[in-house]
Amino acid sequence: MSLPEEVSVTAVVDNYLDVFEPSTPLVERAVPGKLKGFLLAGHGLAYLVDISQGENKFSLLMDTGNAFEPLKHNMEALGRTPSEVDALFLSHGHPDHYGGLLGFLEWRGTGLPMYCHPDVFWPKYLMTPRGKVGPWKLERDKLETAGAEVHSNAEVQQLGEGVYLTGEIPRRTDFEGPMPGAKIIKDGEDMDDPLVDEQALVVDLGEKGLVVISGCSHPGIVNTIHYAQEITGNTRIYAVIGGLHLAQVSEEVLAKTIAGIKDSGTQLALTGHCTGFRPNTRMSQELGSTYAVSCVGSIATLTA
Repeated sequence: MSLPEEVSVTAVVDNYLDVFEPSTPLVERAVPGKLKGFLLAGHGLAYLVDISQGENKFSLLMDTGNAFEPLKHNMEALGRTPSEVDALFLSHGHPDHYGGLLGFLEWRGTGLPMYCHPDVFWPKYLMTPRGKVGPWKLERDKLETAGAEVHSNAEVQQLGEGVYLTGEIPRRTDFEGPMPGAKIIKDGEDMDDPLVDEQALVVDLGEKGLVVISGCSHPGIVNTIHYAQEITGNTRIYAVIGGLHLAQVSEEVLAKTIAGIKDSGTQLALTGHCTGFRPNTRMSQELGSTYAVSCVGSIATLTA
């Protein structure tokens, strides 16, 4: 089996919606009037990732937003159906990424493989200046009852030729740190959450490079890029897509992160969800034509 020939990433749920954002050579924007219905923005993330090799096509739903309603509404508006999805991938165990999961499984009505890290099932919460938010708990038994065939693994997993889940991402840069206030409850003990459960999806398009798709980049997007290169042996980066969780970082961390993305040589940085307005603006200024903001309904198409 040879490497994939094409991967397309459709933003089904994202924080942003802008019908005036122009298309680019790699990103097609949703145009009002050409869809089956209007689209909804909402806090959270869900991507439909379609991977093609010849006549073979594999469709992966990565995350499900913070609720089922916007996921279902936007899939229908985009002309997509739950029966098209071949597998589910949960990037990490926060509710703005799994909120629509149970509803999606019930909507689909038949069993489906689901890939995740074991830590997604521990209760989690945030300690904020306003107090405790949460806890939240993803209940594995309810998912399995609804048809999820759960594959929980902390290691690298290969879903097909050139298609990888990173497993736990090593923290190696000196500027990408933990998420302040993130907590996890393990065996009844409250502790800081190192968010080791977050993993990324990587598609290897050979000489064109890697497509790195991240949910929130809690391990750091530069760490994620470097680990994707390590596990595939491909040093070229074609696209970096997803949430980068930079809204509350210092100026120094933001500058080093943007420099790391730029140094990767990526042809596309498509960011949204938790990235933040200020970081998105800075990347637009510093990355130029390689940057695009992720909006609901946008489709990034990367071809080998």
